[in-house]
Amino acid sequence: MIEPDIEKDLERIIEMTGSRGMVISPLRLPARHLEGVIYQRISDPKIFTGLAKTKLVQARFQVTVQSEDYPTALALSDAIRDEWESIEQGYIGDYPVQAVVRGNFLQSMEEQTGGRTIWRLTRDFILIYAEDAK
Repeated sequence: MIEPDIEKDLERIIEMTGSRGMVISPLRLPARHLEGVIYQRISDPKIFTGLAKTKLVQARFQVTVQSEDYPTALALSDAIRDEWESIEQGYIGDYPVQAVVRGNFLQSMEEQTGGRTIWRLTRDFILIYAEDAK
């Protein structure tokens, strides 16, 4: 299961960018938090090679950065993209990953009471890794 290592790597990237106070959570943020990073697995089909069985999967993950400050959200989203997109035969956390390919990018904004604005930047990543690597 790669999710604990995704969380560990997101913590590292948040620390590296100085985006302190960001909560990391699978699926959604806890009710009392408006800012943070959300990750979730969308799909994980096995790679079809034709003849040989393989343990490799092409898992699609969505990572959402949610912040009250658009430049902060954009900078953190870009940092995650830059760190992960450069992976070839590397690691996310301590989990070995063959490659990472970025996918769709979505942005949204929601006005809150009191004049607050929440920005959401969501990016898809295709992670290619062996399911039984750990």
